[in-house]
Amino acid sequence: MHKAFLQNNDIKSSKSRLSHLLLHKLDLYLADVQLSLDSVLDKRLVRTFYDLIVAILLHRHNSMGLLLSELGGYICGFSHAPAGTKRISNLLRSKKWTSTIIDNFLFSQTRKRLESLVKQGKRPLMLWDDSRLEKAESWFLEGLCSVESSKAKRLTRIKKGYYSPPNKRICVPGYHWTSTLLSALGESVSVCQMSWWTTRGKYKEYGRNIMFRMLEKLQAQVGKGNPTCA
Repeated sequence: MHKAFLQNNDIKSSKSRLSHLLLHKLDLYLADVQLSLDSVLDKRLVRTFYDLIVAILLHRHNSMGLLLSELGGYICGFSHAPAGTKRISNLLRSKKWTSTIIDNFLFSQTRKRLESLVKQGKRPLMLWDDSRLEKAESWFLEGLCSVESSKAKRLTRIKKGYYSPPNKRICVPGYHWTSTLLSALGESVSVCQMSWWTTRGKYKEYGRNIMFRMLEKLQAQVGKGNPTCA
């Protein structure tokens, strides 16, 4: 019993140290963007931004999304979930800031990492990624469009005893996601820029337009004066 108690304490202590380490790394990573937000937003909203990022990192799962009310409960406690939801809503609806702040932050991080990779003698790789977010059970979310389901493609592969998969591609409601990513041989991937877009409704976009705008912005923000991106 005493040995088990000590083991449990060691596990709890290890998890606590890991949590503090992750929060410390997140503080360092978000320092620049929080400074930018501090100049335009109330400090309470900046704190909400930080708490929201932590909640998403801790609780997001690849097979489910997060409702605004759930996030509100995570950042303020479930007994005060409505207050937390209102804080998040105030942050997202505020007209004092735009996604440009996030874009500039990601480009700034990319430039710093490019310099670091070059100093290490590594060749930077800028990768293009086209993906999609499938919302198969959703119907009424704003901006949904038809996307090919990669999950359905996996589930309908020919298996032993099953030889009649659908002969046409399966599409579900969702969003398109296009991004540029920075990496190098043996290195992890980091996001340089990204865009969610749809092919239907009020915010209808065309893939080629998205590609042109992103490449143009990439050249302006990272390419000029940087021989690695020439």
